[in-house]
Amino acid sequence: MLRKASGTLGKWIARRAIWMIAAMLVLTVVMGYGLSQMEIRTSVNMLLSDEDPVAVNNARFQEKFGGESLILLVQGQQSQLFDSQSLKTLHDLQTKLSEVDKVYSVTSPMSLAEVFAGQARQQSEQMEQQIAEAMEEAATQAAAKVKESGGDEAAQAEAVEMAKSQVLQGVQEQHGEQMAQMEAIGELSATNDKFVRFALLDENGQPQSTVAQLLPDDGNNMLFQIQLDSGLTMQDMASATDEIEQIIADHAIAETKTLFSGIPAISKTLEDYIEEDILTMLLTVIVLMIVVLALVFPVRSRLISLPVILVGMIWTFGLMGYIGMPLSIATMALLPILIGLGTDFALQFHNRYEEEAVKTGDVLKATTNTLRHMGPAVGIAVLIMAVGFLTLLLSDMPMIKDFGLMLAIGVGIMYVMGLALLLPVLVVRDRKGIRSKQRASGGIVERSLAALAKSVVRKPLLFLIPPVLIAGIGFGLDHKLNVESNIENLMPQNAPALLAMNEIREVLGSTLTIDWMIESDDVRNPEVLQWIHRFQQDSVEKYAEIEGASSIVNVLTALQSDILDADRQTAEGVYSQVPAAMTSPFVSADHRMARVTFTLSDIDTKAQEKLLAELEANLDAPDGVEVHPVGIQVLQVKSLNGLTDSRHTSLISGLLAILIGLFVVYRNLKRAFFPILPIVLVNGWSIAILYVLGIDINPLTAVLGALILGIGTEFTILLMERYLEEKANGLATEQAITTAMTKVGRAISASGLTVVGGFSALIFTNFEVVRVFGVSTVLDTLLCLISTLTVLPAIIVLLDKEKAMTRTTQS
Repeated sequence: MLRKASGTLGKWIARRAIWMIAAMLVLTVVMGYGLSQMEIRTSVNMLLSDEDPVAVNNARFQEKFGGESLILLVQGQQSQLFDSQSLKTLHDLQTKLSEVDKVYSVTSPMSLAEVFAGQARQQSEQMEQQIAEAMEEAATQAAAKVKESGGDEAAQAEAVEMAKSQVLQGVQEQHGEQMAQMEAIGELSATNDKFVRFALLDENGQPQSTVAQLLPDDGNNMLFQIQLDSGLTMQDMASATDEIEQIIADHAIAETKTLFSGIPAISKTLEDYIEEDILTMLLTVIVLMIVVLALVFPVRSRLISLPVILVGMIWTFGLMGYIGMPLSIATMALLPILIGLGTDFALQFHNRYEEEAVKTGDVLKATTNTLRHMGPAVGIAVLIMAVGFLTLLLSDMPMIKDFGLMLAIGVGIMYVMGLALLLPVLVVRDRKGIRSKQRASGGIVERSLAALAKSVVRKPLLFLIPPVLIAGIGFGLDHKLNVESNIENLMPQNAPALLAMNEIREVLGSTLTIDWMIESDDVRNPEVLQWIHRFQQDSVEKYAEIEGASSIVNVLTALQSDILDADRQTAEGVYSQVPAAMTSPFVSADHRMARVTFTLSDIDTKAQEKLLAELEANLDAPDGVEVHPVGIQVLQVKSLNGLTDSRHTSLISGLLAILIGLFVVYRNLKRAFFPILPIVLVNGWSIAILYVLGIDINPLTAVLGALILGIGTEFTILLMERYLEEKANGLATEQAITTAMTKVGRAISASGLTVVGGFSALIFTNFEVVRVFGVSTVLDTLLCLISTLTVLPAIIVLLDKEKAMTRTTQS
């Protein structure tokens, strides 16, 4: 039934080839518009679903404390940075940064200097008012007293002047030194170098404890912490980053150096690299495909598959634009992978068409026979491949879900391209007659495959036992593979934003932090403050990995050491005296949420995961207080478990899904197992290779299992189909497998090499993680090819003792 329907479709295509081509080109223009709608997304939320509780809590946290943060470090000598002209420039920089539309807050020495200047002006005004009031009261009392004693106006005036003088003398005795100091300082502003030194530095020129973090390296650096608004899109963050970079460039200070970085800046850099790499990989894969097709595909118009597949890529990526699926470090890998797989499918159709054209000399018969034989065979392989890829939807990582979905859709599109575009193009080419010649047979490839087939038939256990043992060793090593989800390790290590961040760390020390979101009716409650203090103190003392902790407790205890023992009214009174610029980073405006930040030593993601789990297990928060870890680092750590678990889940699910699909096709459980057993072994070999080469499990290498299943089963299904065809023709098992390997082995080998050629383009990228993924997929594809030509025949020879049977695809 299926073959008959495919043959009918072949006739329809052959008779309407020109209309088919025209329709496909019109649809390509429509799909091409979707390319303009694509966006690049590289933020850490590509590692964790927005619906995940950790992501939900992080979103609520950012609503109160702002979104992603950027870091600006101005480096120079303290004398240079605190120069009057430099301070004016830095103050203007602070102002301009704060005025950027998408900036939530900017905290820097200049912002605190402005706060202190405001406080000083307020205190000065209050003192002047108090002095004036005291003088007025003293004058009134003195005049009244003299008047009561009968003194005249002159005596009263003299008494008034004396009273005022006494008030001034008292003020001078009590505050004279402070007043002289402030008079020597001059203007109370953040642009007056004398005041800024007084406010931010101690008598020895060292930063005051309250601002030490913003003046690292003894004040030879100034740190600007720029917090963006929450809920920004990647385009918004990129726009804000561009504007901030321009402001920084416009406020350069001679003989100083500026370092600018942060997640938004790093993400923007990644976007630039992705755009560059997409073009590089496209050009590379085109060149590689030309070379591979020229070497392994000796037919007429051997390169015609390439433009057909490029049309398929327009459809695939255009569809991504229409449905709003972003480009990420995962989905960018679709380009060479789908070009390789698409060329593989097209090669199968093209190769069979040329064979049928030589055999029949008739375009209609060639097209009909090609679709009758290859339509179902390749269709089954593509369907099973897509089923394997769709199991990646079980992953918790958005970028892996996107990758799996578009792989499944993409291979379907490539299959359609072979049917609806390649074959019509070949038909139009041959309208005036077929000039194909019979290709020489019995070449070195066929002879080698025939010899291999005979060896497998004679000694199948020799080709089965060693691969099984190696695979077993590989699976045993799986738990020893390291898992890496740190976004910085997944990007080009020479990226300017990352290099800047590393330089910033040399000055600041570790920038690795874990934030905690503390929620209560009022976090200023002494009971809550006491718990925060215990949480910080116990954690720092217990875990060597925690280098320090900061919260509102640090700010309050710096002002009043016994604040934790005070009652609620006193605590709130002290809190009200603290400038908002010092409390807002730690307590929300409604006082219902607080922030505690732990600074960690430079530990890997595994150690972070373990530490976080222990901290969560021992929170022991008071009743009515909720505590949740939040922040970029927590999102990365939490995604680590999902990365490992989803890798195994997708592999097992893929195996089951493919097994069910093959059983439906072959209606024979044993024969349904045959195509997947060799690929299961390849997964074991792949794990062994990852272990030997020291390759970590990351968001890309995590999909290798599903990718191997999809690609490998195509090879095994094509060989299995030809074997069953030969067996249905009356050949015994050994003869059928030898004939199948000889006749279809060359085509499978050529297909495998085209896939390898496509995947090789992944190696030519700026992303180390993508490059490693490329090497792994190339090796795994070769292993799939080897396993198909050795392990599958051995399994068939040993286990398939059934007589010929009629297959669904033959009916």
